Amino acid sequence: MIQIEKLTKRFDQTHGIFDVSFRVEPGTVFGFIGPNGAGKSTTIRHLMGLLHADSGKATVMGHDCWKETETVKALVGYLPGEINYPQDMTGEEVIRLTRRLHVTSAERERQLLDVFAFDTGLKVRKMSKGMKQKLAIVTCFMKDVPVYVLDEPTSGLDPLMQVRLVDWVLAEKAAGKAILMSSHHFPEMEKTCDRAALIRDGRMIIEEEMAELKRRSKKTYRIGMKDETAAIKLSEQIGTREQTFVTVSLSTSEELNGLIELLARHDIASLTSGTDELEHMFMQYYGEAT
Repeated sequence: MIQIEKLTKRFDQTHGIFDVSFRVEPGTVFGFIGPNGAGKSTTIRHLMGLLHADSGKATVMGHDCWKETETVKALVGYLPGEINYPQDMTGEEVIRLTRRLHVTSAERERQLLDVFAFDTGLKVRKMSKGMKQKLAIVTCFMKDVPVYVLDEPTSGLDPLMQVRLVDWVLAEKAAGKAILMSSHHFPEMEKTCDRAALIRDGRMIIEEEMAELKRRSKKTYRIGMKDETAAIKLSEQIGTREQTFVTVSLSTSEELNGLIELLARHDIASLTSGTDELEHMFMQYYGEAT
């Protein structure tokens, strides 16, 4: 559905994107991860026909994103990373304009406004960042199209709206849509993505199935002991100690089984696992590339 082949755009000798390649298949979500300035938005702008590549090719359902940009735009729902609607328009006016520009569904629009509710009578200039983001989500998904490109889709959303967006994306995936999602929010990537890639300084560092990335990611456990003496005793065998807590990072199921056997011989007060495992793994790759 989305295919990028050796895409290169040089702004100067060190800035741009260089030989970027990946595919997004129907019924999948592809996660595009990287620090600010890495090349994520530049790649996405090529997909939307906003930039012309120096070399390489970007296509959506076989259509060249530069030469057939009108066809591509009709096939793609786009959520930009920077929301920039006319400041004096109301939310309802923006939605009405979207209806005129694209083929939309009234039923789908009502459903979106129920899920991502906000005051549509408010002018854009008076909206909070979260309200603008919900307006952008509604106008993106009003188009019932085969492909969606989402650039930092949860930016500005509160935790409840983040959960609702994840649920919506999963439903779209189940309906066979192809979704490219650029994000710094790792929990949403873990929940939605089938495959993910890290880009740094305009170059792809790693691309892998999400299940494999999770399997290889480090898992951090924080073990609470009864007192410092018990914590010192455990830390002499494994991990690092801070007061009455011992922290250990594991990479394999064999290491986890070994930890369980070890803890069975100690009096444990608490055991918690970290939630940033995938983020930690990507930051390791990013660090190795510097």
